[in-house]
Order: sequence, then C-alpha cells, then structure tokens
Amino acid sequence: MTTLVVVDDESLVTDFLTFLLEGEGYTVHAAGNGKEAMDVIGRVRPALVITDLMMPVMSGLELAKVLRGHNEFAQLPVILCSAASHAIAQEDRPLFSAVLQKPQAPAALLDVVARHVRTAEDDRATMSGEP
Repeated sequence: MTTLVVVDDESLVTDFLTFLLEGEGYTVHAAGNGKEAMDVIGRVRPALVITDLMMPVMSGLELAKVLRGHNEFAQLPVILCSAASHAIAQEDRPLFSAVLQKPQAPAALLDVVARHVRTAEDDRATMSGEP
C-alpha cells in the first residue's frame, strides 16, 4: 500500500481526506501542522504529502521549505491544497508539486494524487535500478 501524509489544522479536513484516500487504497497518516507532519514523515516515509498553507506552529510553506532542504525528502511530492493558495508567492510555487484551491472536487484531487504518486514511484524505481 502507498502511504500518504495529510496535513491540516482542521480535523474535518483531515478526516475527509483520510476517508477519501483510504477509499482509494492509500494508507493515510494525518498531522495538524507542519511540525507534527515532519515527525510523521520521518517515521512513515510517505510517497506524497498533501498540506494546507495556513496552520499554527509550522505552515505548509515552511513545511515544504524544510522538506526541500532535507536530502532524504527533497524529491518528495508535496501538494498544497488551500483556500489561500493565492497567497503563495511566485518564487515559492516550485516548492510544491501541485497547488490546488480549496474546495477541490474529490475526483480532481484523487487524479492529482495518483499522477504524483506514480511519478514518485517511477523515479524511485529508476534510482534503485529496477526495470
């Protein structure tokens, strides 16, 4: 099973995304902010992270910057899904594999997740020399 981490300070959002993604066969771990997410990411080594932007303790932008600066997680796909995605400066957009505006249609979100998970798995297989 493919493991994902969902990061949002609103438990209704993490509950919904967990339900939606687990229904597609993913294993999902939730975190309430970027700092919690870093602990979870270090423990479960996910294939992809979905994060909100504005959260207490550590924002989604700060989380993405930390991940990109960490050798082990520099290539980890991070999807920003936020009602405030317009607040991301143009120079910060490359930190994210995709930027989605909340609310996002479930089918569209699932499509973006599946596409980035496949790409990440293909990249890992290439780096490990698998056919």
